[in-house]
Amino acid sequence: MLWIAALVVATFLIVVAVLSVAAATLGPEFTPLEVIARSGMKVGHLATAVLVLGVVIGYLQGHRPDELWVTVGYSVAAVGVPTLILTQQPDADGSAAEPPHLYVITIVAIATAALAIRLVQTW
Repeated sequence: MLWIAALVVATFLIVVAVLSVAAATLGPEFTPLEVIARSGMKVGHLATAVLVLGVVIGYLQGHRPDELWVTVGYSVAAVGVPTLILTQQPDADGSAAEPPHLYVITIVAIATAALAIRLVQTW
């Protein structure tokens, strides 16, 4: 069951990566793709957090992975990488910072998909 969830999350994140590359390269007439890609990354991040929650619940129910700390590391990284890279802090003068570039979203989506698959492989 966890494998299926991980594959769904990873596939969704790869689709988000493709959409963000398309939005970045195709020009201003494809601006709706940008909104879809940015919203999709938020949904993908939330789905990854739910996947990690499933791993934690499985651990609390008695499943013990071979290497606990490797699983913990992948769990923290799968949730932490998108949070750290995509969270923008306001500038020193208090004005809002620019949102991350679409290519950054692409890289984060691919990395998060890989982390989700690796998390389940260590499970």
